[in-house]
Amino acid sequence: MAVKKTQMNCPQCRQPIVAEIEQLFDVGVEPAAKQRLLSGNINIAECPHCGYHGNLSTPLVYHDPEKELLLTFVPAELMLPMPEQEKVLGRLTTQVVDNLAPEQRKGYLFSPQATFTLKGLVERILLEEGITKEMIDAQQNKVNLIQKLAEMEDDKALEALAKVEDENIDSEFFNLMNQLIEASVSRGDENFARQLGELQQKLLPITTFGKELQERSAEMEIAGKTLQDLGDEVTREKLLDLIIEAPNDVRVEAYVGMTRGGMDYEFFQLLSNKIEAAEGDEEQRLTDLRTKLLELSEQIEKEIEARINAAQENLGRLLSVDNIKETTLQNLRAIDEFFVQVLNQEIAKAKEEKDAEREGKLQLVVDALTEASEQAQAASAGQNANVELIQTLIEADEEGRKKLFEERAEEITTEFVEGITGLMMQLESAEGQEELLENVRAVYRESIRISMQKNLEKPE
Repeated sequence: MAVKKTQMNCPQCRQPIVAEIEQLFDVGVEPAAKQRLLSGNINIAECPHCGYHGNLSTPLVYHDPEKELLLTFVPAELMLPMPEQEKVLGRLTTQVVDNLAPEQRKGYLFSPQATFTLKGLVERILLEEGITKEMIDAQQNKVNLIQKLAEMEDDKALEALAKVEDENIDSEFFNLMNQLIEASVSRGDENFARQLGELQQKLLPITTFGKELQERSAEMEIAGKTLQDLGDEVTREKLLDLIIEAPNDVRVEAYVGMTRGGMDYEFFQLLSNKIEAAEGDEEQRLTDLRTKLLELSEQIEKEIEARINAAQENLGRLLSVDNIKETTLQNLRAIDEFFVQVLNQEIAKAKEEKDAEREGKLQLVVDALTEASEQAQAASAGQNANVELIQTLIEADEEGRKKLFEERAEEITTEFVEGITGLMMQLESAEGQEELLENVRAVYRESIRISMQKNLEKPE
């Protein structure tokens, strides 16, 4: 990730701040660069003085060697003279060329395609992925609908609009909402993330697709509990009986998803024996059930195969870059159980073949994942410590609170202030919590004072 720290004035309060600027997004060097650019979660300024949070305008270059695509974008609001634009873009495109081996340097690199808006840049990238402007517009309409629903305070009006837009509140709608929640959390906008989460819960019982999700979730829970209750007593015979007696297809799909390993040749032989012993409608029902189970098992196998192939490709890309550990840490979202499975297999293979060079590269990936895990555990411990300190401060009297702040001032971090802010906002919308809210506000005010004092004391 080619990020540089830049000192600038806050767009809102004009106080000096430091922001991280990323201008080059080279998919050949870092596959995750594409998703980062498309998410919009880039070049964000955060002001510790006034709380400003927003995107910064800066020239961008996007490169995808596989698609022979080199795009440039210079925000019009910067009003950069043409010589200055050429200088900035020339520096970035030179980095692109330098990242390629001589035999990979093709003609398209010397004629980059200019885009005139950030939206146009994103649309051009998506078009190469087979996503048309019509598809982008349809998705944008769903995003606009999410925004409109999120801003509605009247639940009756929200329900009325949800009924009108019922066919548009589909799988893609809920997936977009989940992506927006993740993006909001990653950029620190916990208020909007919480707002969307509450909207999601409101939409589940009043929309057609939401009800389907609730039904599927309930069936998954029942199936999981049933299997859990059986524990070690689950046999192929008992599993077959559960599936035959399942009240609906959703329950059947849940059992298949949870017990795929148990649906082997012997399992299907048991089902075939039941079919041969049955007659009439029951015989046809069991035959149809066998067909469905085979189709579901095949579908799961294909999905697993596709994810393993994707994991192998991701691992191959990681091992081809210069800084394996850093690139792995930058692409943690691509790490899942299938990636770890492939990684372990490749390590065993490298050891068996005595390929020390490859084993060393694979170990760098392992080191990065270990480091990320340790950081996550430390962050979780920090969050627990914040919760404990907040609770202690709220329950203390004025004198005890003052003493605690003096003794534990080093723990009043940005994360602590965010935690107490979130709690205060929750209580402000609750009823009958006036006394608790007043205590939280007192803790909040003192936390802000200490935090601001720390910022003032920081060396320039």
